Amino acid sequence: MLVTGTSSGVGAALARQLLSAGHRVIAIARRADQAPETPGLIPYACDLADPQATAALMAQIVASHPELTVVINNAGIQLPLRLDDPALDPAGLERELAVNLLAPAIVARAVLPRFSASAEPTAIVNVSSGLAFHPKTITALYCASKAGLHSLTQSLRYQCSGTRIQVSEAILSGIRQGRDEIYIGKARLLPILNRLAPAIPRAMLRRS
Repeated sequence: MLVTGTSSGVGAALARQLLSAGHRVIAIARRADQAPETPGLIPYACDLADPQATAALMAQIVASHPELTVVINNAGIQLPLRLDDPALDPAGLERELAVNLLAPAIVARAVLPRFSASAEPTAIVNVSSGLAFHPKTITALYCASKAGLHSLTQSLRYQCSGTRIQVSEAILSGIRQGRDEIYIGKARLLPILNRLAPAIPRAMLRRS
């Protein structure tokens, strides 16, 4: 399995769970080269904000790991600044969009030929957020990038129709096989609230 963004947070916890379950984990993170040696962990250091570096690394991984059948695009960054905040650096906006939306597309593109030709079931999982559906005030581009990732995941699922590739979206405890959209933690309530009272989650997430 390949997991991006394993330096900390959800990615680090996910990598640990997969390793404890006996899986080999190809871990991509900016500081992956500083990771302690762990049986089953194969670290690769890469700045996913750099599209060329991401594409080059993925070409290397696809060539070196023909056993790869599952990709989890987990890496993400969030700038807690309004667009009208003078402290906001436009370069940060580019980085946020590159990591949250462009990198998952590049990673998926790299594995699609191998996955399409595989005789085994394969999977691409994109880790999204409830903020893709109900954005909050202070992190406009993060919310927009996750909305873009949601749309990208749906389009990719359409493109993979008729293949053995399962394309899923994990909406931020675990990932259950065979689901198109997987709501995790508090996000499990979103489908219900969206049906019964859509104004409630919209207001809650806006103020969060």
